[in-house]
Amino acid sequence: LKYITTKAGLRLIISGWWERARHINYLGNWLISWAWCLLCGFDDIIPYFYVVYFAVLLIHQEFRDEEKCRNKYKKDWDRYCEIVKWRIFPVYRIALPLVPFV
Repeated sequence: LKYITTKAGLRLIISGWWERARHINYLGNWLISWAWCLLCGFDDIIPYFYVVYFAVLLIHQEFRDEEKCRNKYKKDWDRYCEIVKWRIFPVYRIALPLVPFV
């Protein structure tokens, strides 16, 4: 595993799943909540409120974690955030060349 070492001697992983997003495990938890809801079928909307509730819960938890890590690691966290840009859900932009229509 690749990692950066903080001034306190702790390690922050920057490879594998954690090179994609800082809290990628929350995405896995959210996908599991979808699996539970999909088992209920599509006849009723009520089970899917769980997915929304869980998303709000995880986003709130991520904001708290981000603040705790920023206070704990200080400038090392800023360096880590430069390397691992996404928070929960990794998004990749694909730049397509513009082809003029002449």
